[in-house]
Amino acid sequence: MGVSESQNSDDADAPDKGRGTTDRVTLASLRSQFTSAGAPTLDEALGTRARFRQEERLRADLRRERRLRQQAITERVNAMKANIAQDLAVQHELTLDALENELRSDMEAELETMQRDALAAEEARVRQELDLRLERQIQSIHDQHGVEQHQRLEERKAEIKATIEAQLHEEYDRRLDLQKERLRLEYNQTLQHRLREIEANLEAEMEQRFAAMEDKEIGRLEEGHKALLAEREEQLRRGIRTRLEQQLRQRLKQREARLKVEFERRSLRLEEDIAQQLQVDIEEQLRRETGELEERMREDVELAIAKRRDELRGQIESQLNEQQAARLAERKARLKAKYDLTFAKAVEDISKSLQAEIEAELEHRKENEFSSYRHSREAEIQNRLSRYRYEREAELREQLETQYSVNKQDWTERLDLEFQSREAAARKAIMSEVDAQLRNERLTHETDLDLLKEETALELEVEMEERLQAFKARKEEEVATQLERQLDKREEIMRNKALIDVRKREAQIRAEIEGQLGLKRAEIRDRLKGLAEKMDSFKEMAEEKMREAVSQQIQGEIDADEGELRSREQEFSALQSTDTRAEKRQKWMQSISGQAPAAFGAGAMDPTALGARPDALGAAAGRPLRGLMGQQVEEEPRLGLGNMRAPMTSARPLAGQTQPARTVRQPIAVPKPVRAVRQPITEPAIVPQEEAAMEDVGESMLEEVTEPVEVEPVEPSVEEDVLAEAESEATMTRPTALLKPIRGTLQPLV
Repeated sequence: MGVSESQNSDDADAPDKGRGTTDRVTLASLRSQFTSAGAPTLDEALGTRARFRQEERLRADLRRERRLRQQAITERVNAMKANIAQDLAVQHELTLDALENELRSDMEAELETMQRDALAAEEARVRQELDLRLERQIQSIHDQHGVEQHQRLEERKAEIKATIEAQLHEEYDRRLDLQKERLRLEYNQTLQHRLREIEANLEAEMEQRFAAMEDKEIGRLEEGHKALLAEREEQLRRGIRTRLEQQLRQRLKQREARLKVEFERRSLRLEEDIAQQLQVDIEEQLRRETGELEERMREDVELAIAKRRDELRGQIESQLNEQQAARLAERKARLKAKYDLTFAKAVEDISKSLQAEIEAELEHRKENEFSSYRHSREAEIQNRLSRYRYEREAELREQLETQYSVNKQDWTERLDLEFQSREAAARKAIMSEVDAQLRNERLTHETDLDLLKEETALELEVEMEERLQAFKARKEEEVATQLERQLDKREEIMRNKALIDVRKREAQIRAEIEGQLGLKRAEIRDRLKGLAEKMDSFKEMAEEKMREAVSQQIQGEIDADEGELRSREQEFSALQSTDTRAEKRQKWMQSISGQAPAAFGAGAMDPTALGARPDALGAAAGRPLRGLMGQQVEEEPRLGLGNMRAPMTSARPLAGQTQPARTVRQPIAVPKPVRAVRQPITEPAIVPQEEAAMEDVGESMLEEVTEPVEVEPVEPSVEEDVLAEAESEATMTRPTALLKPIRGTLQPLV
């Protein structure tokens, strides 16, 4: 503590001594002494020597004061560098940890999302394959069902067609036999009628007395036989038709009754089975709909079956009627032709001679001249024919009666067998139709049940897909929000990195500028040393002849150095103003974006170097820091230009080698998500009102731009005085800028 107090007292006394010497000897007095004309004397030479010695002491004081100030500045800068480096290291570690945790969480979230996406894609692919397989199987089953149904229909049609054709052929054969027998009977009957007519005519012609009676009897017999034959034929037809119709009606009634009973039984059984299955699988609404659908389908099937049965029955009856009518017409035509032929043959075979006699008789009738002869001859012939006729008629009647009884027995047996076979065939056809109908109904019910099952399965799949789509959309939104948060965090990290890089670059530029200024100062010192040596040499050799030349030379060099110093000060003030503007802009942007103000860069200029007063937390002239910053500062060896001495060279830089001030652009405001960022708990920085007011005044005054000053040559002997006076004038004309202590710390990213 004693050493520091003595050093502080020396540092405080040094500027007082400098001020005393400047009060005693001023620059104006020196200039007036050198410029005033007069004869030099020994006293004046001694005075000048004393003044030179005083100037040397003044220069030594100035050098000492400058050295102390420079040492204080370097200590302050080293302390600030150490604090900033420590804060940056801690902040770097925190950011690395946070970034590592964030990257790990992001990687885990991405892996989870990738696994979910892969599982969802695999599930969608498997579901699509299963759906395609199900559709293909359903299509193949539908095609197979259609093909089987078509084949069964074709087989059933072929069977029905074959049975109908066989029945029609059998019926045709039976009816052909019946018609043949009937034709035989009709032929015999017509032959008998013809014979009777011939006999009646012959008797009428042969017996004139019994002509009327015979004619009447023959007519009565013919009419009676015709009526009997017609009635018998009609009775047979009606009996056969009525019997067939009754049998068909009875069979149809029995068949309908059996079908109704069987259909009711099967329908009840099917309804019970369907109700049991639907009670387990489907709700009440589906039960009601399926019941209504089944009833409608059953009614439609019954109506379609009845309609089809009536249509088939009508078609078959119409076809049979048409075929029978055509066959009857053909048979009538054939019978007529055959009758004509048989009648002609019978007439030719039996009575060739009678034909001649009949023709003769007819001719006799036509010709009155041969009537008597013909009557006599024909009477004899008629007598013989009548006897022959009566005998033949008795024989034929006996034969016909026997034949009729035999044929009647055969017909009854044949008809019974025929109707029995037809009944059996009809029963088989009815049973096959009933089986086919029931099979079709069973297939339709099975297909309905399969379709209902498929519909329920598809509805459940659709609901499942909707739930999966909602889950997918929700997860996509969550992933999108997470990605947005990650992107915002990365943007903040990149922005902080960019700010750190900018500040590092600014620190490097400031360090370079300080290095150049140090080089310039070293050059000025070298030149001053050279001037001092010249002055020492000129002291021994100086005479009155050289006073004017030396004074002019010193004055020119002093003016040049003064102009150069002013230009350097202007450049330094411009750089400082640009730095303060950049810092103000950075503070404005940080305050706009909601971030804490960053600390000073490593290469920030200390305002105390320009004569500013240190703040409550700072240090000046090598004194230790006060407050929290002084407690945190630890001296650590650092690399850089802080502890290096400026090289002693006489080289002077070119005027155009000064580095231009770097333009600070306003960063583009990026929209940030509104969210609460977790920050570590820090102690609130207490800023006094006086310091805040001084900072505002300093920042407003530092924005002023100094005007350029013309460079004039200055004498080297008076350069130190000019520099001191320029510094004092600069401190008087320009307000002092206060250094702002480091109050903000870098916040770790969460």
